[in-house]
Amino acid sequence: MHGDESCLVRKISHYIPLSDAERRLLSELERESRTVRRHETLVDEGETNRLFVLDSGWVYTFVHTPDGRRQILDLHFPGDVVGTNQVAFAESTYGIAAATDATICPFPKSGLHGVFSNSPKLTALFYTFAMIDHAAVLDRLRATGRMPAASRVLLVLLQCRARLRIMEPSSAGGFELPLQQEVIGDMVGLSNISVSNALKQLNEDGLVARDGHRISFPNEERATELTDFADHYYEIDTSWFPSR
Repeated sequence: MHGDESCLVRKISHYIPLSDAERRLLSELERESRTVRRHETLVDEGETNRLFVLDSGWVYTFVHTPDGRRQILDLHFPGDVVGTNQVAFAESTYGIAAATDATICPFPKSGLHGVFSNSPKLTALFYTFAMIDHAAVLDRLRATGRMPAASRVLLVLLQCRARLRIMEPSSAGGFELPLQQEVIGDMVGLSNISVSNALKQLNEDGLVARDGHRISFPNEERATELTDFADHYYEIDTSWFPSR
């Protein structure tokens, strides 16, 4: 947590004002925490579905194709509630693994009772988060089918920066990328060598600047145009939300 404040409260406060009662409801989801290590599988495909708040670090969701290859569906960042789009199923349809060392706050499905029963506004926001994740996956699917390798990698980097800056506004100027090239490749259907070559090309073209693991975008307007990137994360339409 950031000081004594709930990580989830900080993220949701970016979108809507919260009452003290709503803050308590969200903080209840982070009562327990545990540390996980990079590469650790938190939930495997077909296991009992589990939910958690991601307090620090990065995790990803994945499936395996019939020939055993891994397809990464999405990344998750601090403040995300991971697994809510699986609550309809007793067994998880995807796996969850740690992309970095991380701290997670697990909670049972029943932990959502308090939120859904007492706050229609938070319920609407949880639903919206699931739709945002869905839109991000669709954007990458479109990129995988229609864009060259460099543009696919560029889209992943732009999505990472957009999501990180919700919790860390300084990320707008650049961010630390802890992902292995294999993870990026499995998100957009590329080999490690293709990802490496794509990063080199992006650097040579002045679209991505790299300083160690730090990534920035010297020509953000051009990068956005090339990938048809839309920031679905930083601002959302809350005009339809219940007032309480």
